[in-house]
Amino acid sequence: MKPFKKLFPAVLTFIFALSLTFSGAAAAAASMQWSASQQAAVDRATASDAALRSKLGSLYSRFKDLQSQLQQVDQSISSLHYKNEETQSSLTKQIKVIDADKIARLEQAVKQTKDKYKPILTMYTTLNQQITTANKLKNKQLSSALKTQVDTMKLAVQMAKMDIQNKEQALASAKAQRSSAQKKIRGILAGADSVRIKIKAEKSTATILNKNVSPLWKGVTQAVKVGDAKKIHTDLNTLVNQLLQIQSQKQKILSLENQISGILQNAKSQLPST
Repeated sequence: MKPFKKLFPAVLTFIFALSLTFSGAAAAAASMQWSASQQAAVDRATASDAALRSKLGSLYSRFKDLQSQLQQVDQSISSLHYKNEETQSSLTKQIKVIDADKIARLEQAVKQTKDKYKPILTMYTTLNQQITTANKLKNKQLSSALKTQVDTMKLAVQMAKMDIQNKEQALASAKAQRSSAQKKIRGILAGADSVRIKIKAEKSTATILNKNVSPLWKGVTQAVKVGDAKKIHTDLNTLVNQLLQIQSQKQKILSLENQISGILQNAKSQLPST
């Protein structure tokens, strides 16, 4: 239950952000359309000017297409962003456990090797201590006997120490290689940070542009209401240009998310094969 409680706020935040993106786009698309009565008003306003009616019809179609395209790019951005976040999270976990099994085996090998040679190394140390004591007591006979035992054990002790040293060096080398791999991959991932800063800036610009959409649409509907065909065309053209700017911003954001995706895939390719 506890892990779920920790995860729930993050999930809720994502769902909330996602719902704002989609519901906001859907609401805008639903509200920025001429009703049947408004379409009739536009037809009346352009009844005496077939050329203007045609231009206005094409412009309105462009306007509707742009709304649809903006919804699609919003969905693409959200989908790719979520995928990138999942990949980033997965990579962070995988980086931590690079060569974990290999290092665990080497650590176990070091322990087993030390345990294996502990009796002989302990005995060797004890004999040398006893020699020191015998020398202090000036007991030459005992000292000589102990030295004989030590000399007999020397080769075995050297082999034991070399075996332990080799195992420890193998472990140290594996840990150094892991550190190097982790540093390299984290360095690649760090390249995405500057891209995320750019995304934040582009989103801020898009938000500012979005704030102008509603007032511009209101201007269009007012022009429809008074039946001013030329003003309808002018105001709708301004609104279309605004949506084009927003679309450009959204495409930049999508492109940047794709850059992050590329960085993540590059980092992923550096993971040691298992």
